[in-house]
Amino acid sequence: MSIALITGGAIGLGRSFANKLADEGYDLILVSRSLDHLARAQKEIQIKYKVKVLIYIADLTKREDREKMFEYAKVYQPSVIVNNAGFGHNESFISSPLEKEFEMINLNVKALHHIMKYYYQQFKTENIPGRIINISSVAGFVPGAYQATYYATKSYVTSLTRAVAYESKKQQTGIQIQVVCPGPIKTNFHETAQTRVEAYKKSPDATARIALESKKTVIVPGFSNKCAHVMLKLLPNGLTIRAQAILGKKKQIKK
Repeated sequence: MSIALITGGAIGLGRSFANKLADEGYDLILVSRSLDHLARAQKEIQIKYKVKVLIYIADLTKREDREKMFEYAKVYQPSVIVNNAGFGHNESFISSPLEKEFEMINLNVKALHHIMKYYYQQFKTENIPGRIINISSVAGFVPGAYQATYYATKSYVTSLTRAVAYESKKQQTGIQIQVVCPGPIKTNFHETAQTRVEAYKKSPDATARIALESKKTVIVPGFSNKCAHVMLKLLPNGLTIRAQAILGKKKQIKK
Protein backbone atom coordinates (compact mmCIF):
# COMPACT_ATOMS: atom_id res chain seq x y z
CA MET A 1 0.00 0.00 0.00
CA SER A 2 1.33 3.45 -0.93
CA ILE A 3 1.71 5.99 1.87
CA ALA A 4 1.64 9.79 1.77
CA LEU A 5 3.07 12.06 4.47
CA ILE A 6 1.39 15.46 4.81
CA THR A 7 2.63 18.24 7.08
CA GLY A 8 -0.12 20.48 8.36
CA GLY A 9 -2.36 17.68 7.20
CA ALA A 10 -5.16 17.89 9.76
CA ILE A 11 -6.93 21.06 8.63
CA GLY A 12 -7.26 23.45 5.69
CA LEU A 13 -5.44 22.72 2.46
CA GLY A 14 -3.45 19.92 4.06
CA ARG A 15 -6.68 18.17 5.03
CA SER A 16 -7.92 18.52 1.45
CA PHE A 17 -4.75 16.82 0.22
CA ALA A 18 -5.31 14.10 2.81
CA ASN A 19 -8.89 13.52 1.66
CA LYS A 20 -7.94 13.38 -2.00
CA LEU A 21 -5.00 11.03 -1.47
CA ALA A 22 -7.11 8.79 0.77
CA ASP A 23 -9.75 8.71 -1.96
CA GLU A 24 -7.02 7.47 -4.31
CA GLY A 25 -6.22 4.65 -1.88
CA TYR A 26 -3.20 6.05 -0.06
CA ASP A 27 -2.61 5.35 3.60
CA LEU A 28 -1.61 8.54 5.39
CA ILE A 29 0.79 9.99 7.93
CA LEU A 30 -0.60 13.33 9.10
CA VAL A 31 1.72 15.70 10.95
CA SER A 32 0.61 18.67 13.05
CA ARG A 33 1.13 20.37 16.41
CA SER A 34 -2.53 19.87 17.40
CA LEU A 35 -3.59 16.48 18.74
CA ASP A 36 -7.26 17.51 18.63
CA HIS A 37 -7.11 18.36 14.92
CA LEU A 38 -5.11 15.22 14.14
CA ALA A 39 -7.45 12.91 16.05
CA ARG A 40 -10.52 14.38 14.36
CA ALA A 41 -8.97 14.07 10.90
CA GLN A 42 -7.81 10.52 11.60
CA LYS A 43 -11.26 9.38 12.69
CA GLU A 44 -13.15 11.06 9.85
CA ILE A 45 -10.80 9.95 7.07
CA GLN A 46 -10.61 6.34 8.26
CA ILE A 47 -14.39 6.08 8.45
CA LYS A 48 -15.02 7.69 5.07
CA TYR A 49 -12.19 6.27 2.95
CA LYS A 50 -11.35 3.00 4.73
CA VAL A 51 -7.60 3.67 4.72
CA LYS A 52 -5.04 3.63 7.51
CA VAL A 53 -4.28 7.05 8.99
CA LEU A 54 -1.31 7.52 11.30
CA ILE A 55 -0.89 10.75 13.22
CA TYR A 56 2.29 12.37 14.48
CA ILE A 57 2.54 15.42 16.75
CA ALA A 58 5.51 17.66 15.97
CA ASP A 59 6.60 21.27 16.12
CA LEU A 60 8.28 21.43 12.73
CA THR A 61 10.05 24.68 13.58
CA LYS A 62 12.34 22.50 15.74
CA ARG A 63 15.00 20.42 14.01
CA GLU A 64 14.86 17.71 16.68
CA ASP A 65 11.13 17.25 16.05
CA ARG A 66 11.75 16.91 12.33
CA GLU A 67 14.47 14.32 12.92
CA LYS A 68 12.16 12.33 15.17
CA MET A 69 9.43 12.52 12.52
CA PHE A 70 11.82 11.11 9.91
CA GLU A 71 12.69 8.23 12.23
CA TYR A 72 9.02 7.52 12.95
CA ALA A 73 8.04 7.54 9.27
CA LYS A 74 11.04 5.52 8.08
CA VAL A 75 9.42 2.16 8.72
CA TYR A 76 6.39 3.14 6.60
CA GLN A 77 8.41 4.45 3.61
CA PRO A 78 6.10 7.22 2.37
CA SER A 79 6.39 7.79 -1.37
CA VAL A 80 4.41 11.05 -1.54
CA ILE A 81 5.39 14.06 0.57
CA VAL A 82 3.15 17.13 0.81
CA ASN A 83 5.13 19.96 2.40
CA ASN A 84 2.15 22.04 3.45
CA ALA A 85 2.82 23.40 6.96
CA GLY A 86 3.25 27.17 7.05
CA PHE A 87 1.71 30.44 8.19
CA GLY A 88 1.61 34.14 7.35
CA HIS A 89 1.60 37.42 9.25
CA ASN A 90 0.29 40.78 8.07
CA GLU A 91 2.20 43.77 9.44
CA SER A 92 4.76 46.31 8.31
CA PHE A 93 8.33 45.05 8.52
CA ILE A 94 9.36 47.62 11.14
CA SER A 95 6.41 46.72 13.40
CA SER A 96 6.40 42.96 12.94
CA PRO A 97 7.77 41.08 16.00
CA LEU A 98 11.18 39.59 15.23
CA GLU A 99 10.37 36.30 16.99
CA LYS A 100 7.23 35.92 14.88
CA GLU A 101 9.32 36.44 11.74
CA PHE A 102 11.93 33.91 12.89
CA GLU A 103 9.18 31.39 13.63
CA MET A 104 7.77 31.93 10.14
CA ILE A 105 11.18 31.47 8.52
CA ASN A 106 11.81 28.35 10.58
CA LEU A 107 8.54 26.77 9.46
CA ASN A 108 8.00 28.12 5.94
CA VAL A 109 11.65 27.86 4.86
CA LYS A 110 13.88 25.77 7.15
CA ALA A 111 11.39 23.00 7.87
CA LEU A 112 10.25 22.73 4.25
CA HIS A 113 13.87 22.72 3.02
CA HIS A 114 14.89 20.04 5.54
CA ILE A 115 11.93 17.76 4.79
CA MET A 116 12.36 18.15 1.04
CA LYS A 117 16.08 17.42 1.17
CA TYR A 118 15.67 14.41 3.45
CA TYR A 119 13.08 12.70 1.27
CA TYR A 120 14.71 13.68 -2.01
CA GLN A 121 17.95 12.05 -0.84
CA GLN A 122 16.08 9.01 0.48
CA PHE A 123 14.09 8.54 -2.73
CA LYS A 124 17.23 8.84 -4.84
CA THR A 125 19.35 6.53 -2.65
CA GLU A 126 16.66 3.85 -2.50
CA ASN A 127 15.59 4.31 -6.13
CA ILE A 128 12.03 5.22 -5.17
CA PRO A 129 10.04 7.10 -7.85
CA GLY A 130 8.59 9.38 -5.20
CA ARG A 131 6.76 12.67 -5.39
CA ILE A 132 7.40 15.83 -3.37
CA ILE A 133 4.80 18.61 -3.45
CA ASN A 134 5.78 21.90 -1.84
CA ILE A 135 3.05 24.43 -1.07
CA SER A 136 3.98 27.99 -1.97
CA SER A 137 1.69 30.82 -3.12
CA VAL A 138 1.21 33.34 -5.89
CA ALA A 139 2.82 35.58 -3.26
CA GLY A 140 6.08 33.89 -4.20
CA PHE A 141 6.15 35.68 -7.55
CA VAL A 142 6.33 39.26 -6.20
CA PRO A 143 7.72 41.25 -3.26
CA GLY A 144 5.05 41.83 -0.63
CA ALA A 145 5.00 45.09 1.29
CA TYR A 146 3.23 44.72 4.67
CA GLN A 147 3.77 40.97 4.46
CA ALA A 148 7.43 41.17 3.52
CA THR A 149 8.70 38.12 5.39
CA TYR A 150 5.84 35.87 4.32
CA TYR A 151 6.21 36.80 0.64
CA ALA A 152 9.97 36.27 0.89
CA THR A 153 9.50 32.79 2.37
CA LYS A 154 7.20 31.81 -0.47
CA SER A 155 9.62 33.19 -3.05
CA TYR A 156 12.25 30.91 -1.51
CA VAL A 157 9.97 27.88 -1.72
CA THR A 158 9.09 28.49 -5.37
CA SER A 159 12.68 29.17 -6.43
CA LEU A 160 14.09 26.18 -4.54
CA THR A 161 11.51 23.78 -5.92
CA ARG A 162 11.99 24.87 -9.53
CA ALA A 163 15.76 24.50 -9.27
CA VAL A 164 15.68 21.07 -7.63
CA ALA A 165 13.01 19.84 -10.06
CA TYR A 166 15.33 20.80 -12.93
CA GLU A 167 18.23 18.91 -11.32
CA SER A 168 16.01 15.88 -10.77
CA LYS A 169 14.90 15.79 -14.41
CA LYS A 170 18.43 16.23 -15.73
CA GLN A 171 19.68 13.41 -13.52
CA GLN A 172 16.71 11.24 -14.55
CA THR A 173 15.93 10.31 -10.96
CA GLY A 174 12.28 9.51 -11.64
CA ILE A 175 11.37 11.71 -8.66
CA GLN A 176 8.59 14.21 -9.31
CA ILE A 177 9.13 17.56 -7.58
CA GLN A 178 6.42 20.22 -7.77
CA VAL A 179 5.39 23.51 -6.24
CA VAL A 180 1.78 24.61 -5.85
CA CYS A 181 1.17 28.37 -5.98
CA PRO A 182 -2.48 29.03 -5.09
CA GLY A 183 -4.11 32.38 -4.64
CA PRO A 184 -6.41 32.97 -1.65
CA ILE A 185 -8.28 29.85 -0.56
CA LYS A 186 -10.88 29.35 2.14
CA THR A 187 -8.84 28.03 5.09
CA ASN A 188 -7.95 29.30 8.56
CA PHE A 189 -4.68 30.63 7.08
CA HIS A 190 -6.14 34.09 6.53
CA GLU A 191 -7.31 34.22 10.15
CA THR A 192 -3.74 33.50 11.26
CA ALA A 193 -2.37 36.06 8.82
CA GLN A 194 -5.06 38.56 9.92
CA THR A 195 -6.15 39.29 6.36
CA ARG A 196 -9.58 39.54 4.81
CA VAL A 197 -9.93 38.32 1.27
CA GLU A 198 -13.42 38.98 -0.05
CA ALA A 199 -13.45 36.71 -3.11
CA TYR A 200 -12.13 33.19 -2.75
CA LYS A 201 -11.24 31.87 -6.16
CA LYS A 202 -10.64 28.25 -5.21
CA SER A 203 -11.76 25.96 -2.45
CA PRO A 204 -8.99 23.94 -0.77
CA ASP A 205 -10.52 20.75 -2.21
CA ALA A 206 -10.31 22.10 -5.76
CA THR A 207 -6.74 23.29 -5.18
CA ALA A 208 -5.65 19.86 -3.91
CA ARG A 209 -7.38 18.07 -6.78
CA ILE A 210 -5.76 20.27 -9.43
CA ALA A 211 -2.35 19.87 -7.81
CA LEU A 212 -2.50 16.10 -7.56
CA GLU A 213 -3.72 15.71 -11.14
CA SER A 214 -1.02 17.99 -12.58
CA LYS A 215 2.32 16.88 -14.01
CA LYS A 216 3.72 20.43 -14.15
CA THR A 217 6.58 21.63 -11.97
CA VAL A 218 4.88 24.94 -11.14
CA ILE A 219 1.14 24.60 -10.52
CA VAL A 220 -1.02 27.73 -10.37
CA PRO A 221 -4.59 26.51 -9.70
CA GLY A 222 -7.48 28.45 -11.20
CA PHE A 223 -7.95 30.61 -14.29
CA SER A 224 -7.89 33.93 -12.42
CA ASN A 225 -4.69 32.99 -10.61
CA LYS A 226 -3.07 31.97 -13.89
CA CYS A 227 -4.04 35.33 -15.38
CA ALA A 228 -2.59 37.12 -12.37
CA HIS A 229 0.63 35.13 -12.73
CA VAL A 230 0.95 36.14 -16.39
CA MET A 231 0.25 39.79 -15.55
CA LEU A 232 2.91 39.76 -12.85
CA LYS A 233 5.44 38.60 -15.44
CA LEU A 234 4.49 41.37 -17.86
CA LEU A 235 4.16 44.36 -15.52
CA PRO A 236 7.20 46.35 -14.34
CA ASN A 237 8.42 45.36 -10.87
CA GLY A 238 7.81 48.85 -9.51
CA LEU A 239 4.16 48.73 -10.50
CA THR A 240 3.52 45.27 -9.07
CA ILE A 241 5.02 46.12 -5.69
CA ARG A 242 3.02 49.37 -5.49
CA ALA A 243 -0.21 47.54 -6.31
CA GLN A 244 0.54 44.85 -3.76
CA ALA A 245 1.43 47.47 -1.14
CA ILE A 246 -1.98 49.12 -1.58
CA LEU A 247 -3.69 45.76 -1.01
CA GLY A 248 -1.44 45.04 1.94
CA LYS A 249 -2.26 48.36 3.59
CA LYS A 250 -5.99 47.76 3.10
CA LYS A 251 -5.62 44.41 4.85
CA GLN A 252 -3.92 46.17 7.77
CA ILE A 253 -6.71 48.71 8.05
CA LYS A 254 -9.35 45.93 8.07
CA LYS A 255 -7.67 43.98 10.88
